Amino acid sequence: MHFNLFGVVPNLVFILFFLLVFFQWPANNYKIIIIAVAAGIILDIFSYTYIGPSVILLTGIAFLLKGVRSLLKNTENSYPFAYFLPLFVLFFLVYDLFRGSYLYFLDSDKIALIISTQIIFSVIYNAIIASLLFYVYKKVIKEFGNGKDL
Repeated sequence: MHFNLFGVVPNLVFILFFLLVFFQWPANNYKIIIIAVAAGIILDIFSYTYIGPSVILLTGIAFLLKGVRSLLKNTENSYPFAYFLPLFVLFFLVYDLFRGSYLYFLDSDKIALIISTQIIFSVIYNAIIASLLFYVYKKVIKEFGNGKDL
């Protein structure tokens, strides 16, 4: 069964990776490395590239995400959706652009070509799925984890 909509399939591995890293406590660096390596290997196995590029990209994204999260204002709700969605969209675009090697040599013509309706629809579609899973994940944490990460 595929969730293909207008030629776009949600990247469920990236969404799960992002959720797990987003909800990790800042001191759990070893866990985010394990999550990034596991998700990267899965993504690389099912892609047209060699094993390694997604592992490196996801590890970098994981540490960037943890750095950005540590700079954001800590509120009573330590995992607000207002932080999640913009960060997800930003890092999904970064992953998608670098994974496809679209930014090689930083040619502005090549960058402009990839911002197509399919990329925009892919970001919107993945953001909707990630948003739904965000609330499911928060519900699971609240009920079973007593606010601790899983």
